[in-house]
Amino acid sequence: MRKLPAGILLLSLLKMSLCVQVIVPQQVRSAAQFVPVVLQCDYFTSANVHDVIVTWRYKPFCKEPENSSTSNQPAPYLTQDILKNCDDEQQSSHIVIQRIGTSEPQLGVQYYGRNIIIQNRADLVIADVMSTDSGMYFCAVDAAGDTTGDSDKEVRLIVNQKKFNQDRPSQQETAAAEL
Repeated sequence: MRKLPAGILLLSLLKMSLCVQVIVPQQVRSAAQFVPVVLQCDYFTSANVHDVIVTWRYKPFCKEPENSSTSNQPAPYLTQDILKNCDDEQQSSHIVIQRIGTSEPQLGVQYYGRNIIIQNRADLVIADVMSTDSGMYFCAVDAAGDTTGDSDKEVRLIVNQKKFNQDRPSQQETAAAEL
């Protein structure tokens, strides 16, 4: 009888080792225009690093925030309508950058000429963020053999024209993270 619980534990551990888990510590991020921004992402997987594909995708917000390019506040327009995912077909997503294994990352077509990289295991770095970079970014990890788990997470980036204190989250960012 004692072998049954040990067998269940072993199967549970085996099942857990065949999953991928993506982690995004900051779900809403604000940045000033023309400064570097890092969207953090990490993952756990049982797959070999050569068998892991990291893809960052971009999707614009549901609608353009009013006065977003002239505001000196971190995110005065954060509302539930803007931050939710849209079903609108015009709001299609596209690849920002993708890295297969340990190879050199490849930029998506819309980002040729931009200084965008993947650093560490899966962090997205945009060297000179622009107001048009505001939107939803999805960090997705495909790992060979890992068929379960949470393979992608979303980060919402709000870009403002004027500089502000990036290190301290605003009330709107705190409220949006709670959504």
